[in-house]
Amino acid sequence: MGEGGQADLAALLRARLAAAGLEPPPGDTSDLERDLALHLERVAALAAAADLLPSDPPLPDPTTATGPEAVGPGGVDNRETSAPGSAGAEGWTAGLVEQARMVREGEVSSLELVERALEQIAALDTDLGAFVLVLGDQARAEAAERDLERRRGRGGGTLHGVPVAVKDLIDVEGVVTGAGSVKLAGNRAGRDAGVVARLRGAGAVVVGKTRTHEFAYGVTTPGTANPWDLERIAGGSSGGSAAAVAAGLVAGALGSDTAGSIRIPSSCCGVVGLKPTWGRVPATGVWPLSWSCDHVGPIAATVADVALLDEVLAAEPGGEAGPAGDAPRIGRVVGDDLGPVDPAVAGMLDELCRRMEAAGATVDEVVLPLQAARGAVGTIVLAEAAAAHVRLLAETGEDGYSRAMLAMIRIGRSALAGEYLTGLRYRGRFVAQVEGLLAGRDALLLPTLPCAAPPAGERTVTIAGTRVGVQAALTRLPGPFNCSGSPVLSLPAGLVGGLPVGASLVGRIGGDRALLSLAAWVEAVAPDIGGPAVHA
Repeated sequence: MGEGGQADLAALLRARLAAAGLEPPPGDTSDLERDLALHLERVAALAAAADLLPSDPPLPDPTTATGPEAVGPGGVDNRETSAPGSAGAEGWTAGLVEQARMVREGEVSSLELVERALEQIAALDTDLGAFVLVLGDQARAEAAERDLERRRGRGGGTLHGVPVAVKDLIDVEGVVTGAGSVKLAGNRAGRDAGVVARLRGAGAVVVGKTRTHEFAYGVTTPGTANPWDLERIAGGSSGGSAAAVAAGLVAGALGSDTAGSIRIPSSCCGVVGLKPTWGRVPATGVWPLSWSCDHVGPIAATVADVALLDEVLAAEPGGEAGPAGDAPRIGRVVGDDLGPVDPAVAGMLDELCRRMEAAGATVDEVVLPLQAARGAVGTIVLAEAAAAHVRLLAETGEDGYSRAMLAMIRIGRSALAGEYLTGLRYRGRFVAQVEGLLAGRDALLLPTLPCAAPPAGERTVTIAGTRVGVQAALTRLPGPFNCSGSPVLSLPAGLVGGLPVGASLVGRIGGDRALLSLAAWVEAVAPDIGGPAVHA
């Protein structure tokens, strides 16, 4: 959109803010105007595409949409193998699967693993900034208890004694959940979030909390650097978790994803991240951004490690592999709705498709209305995020919020009921379209991001000759699938200018284990990207 069009849209929404009794913050308002323009642009795109009928009801839960039955993909379950250049390779810490085996078989104690993780954090995190809080004494005490349990013949959990980290959006009993904001400096959790309880039930030891973008509303995670290049962003909002895994500080971590916040940093940092089917992993005890679009999921160095974490988080043990010897069927998403994509990223995906076809896969091209789905996510997230902050705003006022967060809250509070409901109504159609394409395929494939990690501090990025805002660029491809609630996994697919770039596999609703099995097959044929400059 041109500058004139953005100015017109900004002026229109400013009038709406004034009508609602809301005023923009004092001083330079250029950033606010850009955000307001982007919001109305998304609403306009959704309105143009929707053409909804009375038979399109609001759908706050995308998993209730009627779709084809889930059919497991072809491929094999590679859960006990490690991808080249990933965890377990020389110079890297062992992965989750290997660490769990080592503790189980008595090759190493939980306390030894925890001490090593804490040493790595102390040595590297001053430059990296992945952790906002390290729970050293607490983790050592828990590790000693895990070792005692093992000696007494108890503690057979799948992650027994293994150190992990959680995003600082997720409650850990007795510890402050800051959500990346000074406003929550005294927000000490009274109990573990559901996912933390499941980690501990499986025997894992939480060694710390990782940095997040403020209230998960952003894609850069200020304060966290990319282990591949400290001058680049780690992505967000789960940037601390992805950076910690990429650098080998921990083998696995938890993140949350509302418009790409697990997959964006996973792509930027060259690791594997899974956004599970909406609602499959509990979000209780996790500070909300958007109840209808929030997902909680795992980040690790390999698909096998992500699959192990997923078993625990979803309380769904065991893999789900398709019939042995079946050739995977992949639909590559193409079309104008992808928007500008760096030619090098497109070339990387071309090469991955060639590798998959050489290994026996069938790849064809499909089209999805990604722009309209992005608009739907925008209308849902902004309204729900503003609602999530009503109490905190009323009790503590505006002090402590960044200008970006205040702009988001004002935009969300000015949202019309019709816009919000249009987003909820449109998602039913998009779910049906995604599930329809998957009826004859095992997964859909597209770049996780249209570019490699942008330089830190930059507000815009140029992609294929088009200059766009960093947040708009990085949420463009992952965001639509928060509309559908589909499981999506991002895995490293190549290097662009020495930086990792991810490919995303979209699976059927509820078919997370099948998607993980297919992802292990894709991981095995994908190129080895090596490791980052900063690693343990």
